[in-house]
Amino acid sequence: MAKILQVAVMFGSSKLANSNFSYDDMSNGVEPIPQMKRELPTRKFCLDAFKSNMYDVLIIGGGAVGAGCALDAATRGLKTALVEADDFGSGTSSKSSKLLHGGFRDLEQAIRRFDRAAFRRVQSSLMERSSIGNLAPHLNQPVPIMLPIHHWWQAPLYYLELSLYHMLAPKGTKSFQYVSAEEAVDIFPIMRRGDLFGAFIFYEKQYDDARMCLSVALTSARYGADICNHMKVENLIKNKDGNIGGAKAVDQLTGKSYKIRAKIVINATGHLSDSVRLMEDPLAEPLCTSSWGSIAVFPRFYCPENVGVFDPHTKNGGSIFFLPWQGHTLVGTSNEVFDEPGNTSVQPQPSEREVQCLLDGIKHFVSPNFDVRRCDVLAVWGAFKAMPVESASLNNTLLKNHVVNVGPRNMVSIVGGTWSSFRMLAEKAVNAAIKYGNLDVLRPHSVTADACKLDGANGWSPRMFIRLVRDFGMERDVAEHLSNTYGSNAFKVAVNATSSGKGWPIVGKRLHSEFPYIEADVKQGVRDYACTLVDMVARRLRVAFLNVQVADEILPQVANVMGRELKWSNERKAKEIDDARRFLNTQMGQLSEDPIHLSVPIKMSVQQVQKYVTHFRSLEENNTGYVTINNCCKAMKAMGVKEVPVDLMHNVLRDIDCHAQGKVNLYEFLLLMSAVVQGDTEYLRYAKICIDQKLMSVSNHHPHTVPVERACGGL
Repeated sequence: MAKILQVAVMFGSSKLANSNFSYDDMSNGVEPIPQMKRELPTRKFCLDAFKSNMYDVLIIGGGAVGAGCALDAATRGLKTALVEADDFGSGTSSKSSKLLHGGFRDLEQAIRRFDRAAFRRVQSSLMERSSIGNLAPHLNQPVPIMLPIHHWWQAPLYYLELSLYHMLAPKGTKSFQYVSAEEAVDIFPIMRRGDLFGAFIFYEKQYDDARMCLSVALTSARYGADICNHMKVENLIKNKDGNIGGAKAVDQLTGKSYKIRAKIVINATGHLSDSVRLMEDPLAEPLCTSSWGSIAVFPRFYCPENVGVFDPHTKNGGSIFFLPWQGHTLVGTSNEVFDEPGNTSVQPQPSEREVQCLLDGIKHFVSPNFDVRRCDVLAVWGAFKAMPVESASLNNTLLKNHVVNVGPRNMVSIVGGTWSSFRMLAEKAVNAAIKYGNLDVLRPHSVTADACKLDGANGWSPRMFIRLVRDFGMERDVAEHLSNTYGSNAFKVAVNATSSGKGWPIVGKRLHSEFPYIEADVKQGVRDYACTLVDMVARRLRVAFLNVQVADEILPQVANVMGRELKWSNERKAKEIDDARRFLNTQMGQLSEDPIHLSVPIKMSVQQVQKYVTHFRSLEENNTGYVTINNCCKAMKAMGVKEVPVDLMHNVLRDIDCHAQGKVNLYEFLLLMSAVVQGDTEYLRYAKICIDQKLMSVSNHHPHTVPVERACGGL
């Protein structure tokens, strides 16, 4: 009863305070905005504009908040420029959980700790989630999330929290429901039955973060903003008053320098924001710290196709989520978050320790009869999340998860927030820029919440893909991909699709049989400012984030298409492929820095190794470096093994195979042969000891969890 009274008091007080923290600008009504000013300008056009234009606002950083600032400023009639040192959304903005969440963990904190700031964050996130859905209906869709109940007393608490969660959500949001333990296991078959009491199912929004960021940036360009990726700011420019009046940026593709002048500058560089602030004021106190988190990608069978699972209170004290995304499963836990200095410039690189932490969390959550294998990890990525440092200015804010700071030289810096709040943060930053830059605007109030849609949103419907199938003769999954990626612009992409050379489909030449990406995606990606092969396979096509081996396979094909579009030489194409493979190896987890399976010695003589290497080479097809499991079975029969030891094969691959299902490389082949030569029981016991010793050394450093309020309520 006390909990209910707390919620009632907090709800009433937050309603009274609500008008003070977010949408005061909308009190005068929504102003209609004009049509987009132009077709998408070329990158060269924007570079030429930098030379001669005097801008109202220059935005440094092309992530979610930076792109949001460009859209907000451009739709208000401000002359806007944006530069990004890498690619749009190449940092944290493309490495999220792909959920536009309302902050369920924030709500738990609001109720259990009587935290009004957490309650306001939930209100804000749910309202913003609705605004983003209106902004880009083609880029997000509802996804049901299962919330397991392990103890009977959790059921009434979760019911109360979800009831309040649904009550705060805008009208039209799907409600939650309860399912029994048996029904929960039917929905999520690999979940451990154990002490499961039941589960609730509630709804969040899922989206493609990199495409969302790119679409926001492209839409701002169509409203008149001059935007450019691969433009690194080296220093800031002062105007005659001594305030920051622009920046010197270097084109990373050509090495040319550009002086971009503006009346005011917005620093939206995320966890690197302090490094830009030091350009303004070498004595500036730190405003930003950051945390590191990673997510691994697994095959579809790790999660139901249309239902995610989020357990905020696992037995080991952390949380874990399984989310279906583009035919794969994303898995993350709260136990892999680390505090890092806010100014770090280290490239995000997931470690084997993080992979093992994820695998360990999964093993404790799923049924003991389900084998969790290292080889099932198709990709791993990690990112730094910017968080404001504890300060008086932070404590004076109503949400306590972001800070808009105006420096001594009049530069506006923004730190903190989530994808669910990017639009609101951009609005606040632009409001500050207008105020402190004394800018004249056509529209004093932001229009991105209700009166603006991203390019491709108008005219789109969830069934639009049917027209693509009928009119162009495309396969359904390809048509759905085009529709859900480009919205109503999908028809422009389809027109440029090449013939498949088959009776069906008629058009749409796939880059790989497992993915719906076609060559027309690559051509469109070039028009959408993809300048490097990494830009293409990581953010225009999401294949690097889904399966690094497939990404590696299609690099030459994609490089050829990009080369024709951008007139690359053979040397440039070779360099792009090398750079892309380095990216896959380091930032996407293709090669872990300390693979566990490499710690298992091969227990055979030199002569035996040479013999089996020869066998491997004879079985290898097209010099791929892999042999299929079927061919392994045939090889063992040829070596005199009368009956193929299926259990042995399964047990060895479960613990040792790190590359791909259904095939092994030379080292794994030799490990398998070692088990045959030594005897399966003896060798597997020996291999398990080696692996356990390595796991113990890798797990010596235990991560700690960032508090919910500082993690912005994310999953």
